[in-house]
Amino acid sequence: MFDKFFQQSITIRILCGCIIATTISFLLFAVFYAIAPTSNGLNGLNFLSHNTLNNDERWCVLYILSAETICIFLVPSLILLTALYRNPSEILHKNTQQQIQTSTLIIILILLAITNIPGVNLLSEINTQSLLAIIGEDSTQWLNFLKKEAFTENLVSSDMLLTNIVCMALIPAVCEELFFRGFLQTIAISVFRNAHIAIVSTALIFSILHGDIFNLVPRFALGVFLGYVYLYSRKIVIPMLAHFFHNALVVCAASKSDLSTVLDTIGTTDNKPLLGIASLLILTGFVILLIKKLRTN
Repeated sequence: MFDKFFQQSITIRILCGCIIATTISFLLFAVFYAIAPTSNGLNGLNFLSHNTLNNDERWCVLYILSAETICIFLVPSLILLTALYRNPSEILHKNTQQQIQTSTLIIILILLAITNIPGVNLLSEINTQSLLAIIGEDSTQWLNFLKKEAFTENLVSSDMLLTNIVCMALIPAVCEELFFRGFLQTIAISVFRNAHIAIVSTALIFSILHGDIFNLVPRFALGVFLGYVYLYSRKIVIPMLAHFFHNALVVCAASKSDLSTVLDTIGTTDNKPLLGIASLLILTGFVILLIKKLRTN
């Protein structure tokens, strides 16, 4: 059956993959929704606009958000990769000789997850202030962003640390990296025949699809960084780990209000901007190092 399927043109295989992925994702989310946990008879979708949440309501929201992430990113990427390649695992995990060993690379990524926070904050501030100068602080976009930020803080600031890490760090890291780097970047490289254009294009899509114009620039930078990490390592688990480390650190910090205040502002123009600049230089230097090593391999 697979032999006949792979005898078809790539256009037909992609079309079939899209139809199957859409159908299965829709049905799977219907199942997730049908068995969703409830609080006072309401499920997670009903609490997305609430200003305050108890732990039961937080769990309902995290469940729905995780189900959406799995159905939107994980399932389609697995199905489309299977439709395009006979053995997707060979695309997602290649044994290659690397000048930086995998264990060393993971340690470096953990350190970068910590050191990149000031740089991300600085980029976020520049991004936000530039937009506000155009649209104003009374704009609908800005007011909606503030509401979303308040809801997220309320969702994370709880004693459900392990659940938060799994639902807001681990699941998004695995699902998004498989979709954007494992699937989309791989396809983009085949289309553009240029890895750098593919990485930048994928990073831009990665940032746009998050639907947050006030953090478009830092997410784009993160996408570029993860793209080169995957291109160098040839193992999808490496950018997954990098993404997870970044998310987990943010979640852990957000669960502690005093620490969250420090980490949310450090590196900005009001709180040690030189740290933000140094952070960006370190991240840029590491990406340049990866590019140089890719050229010598």
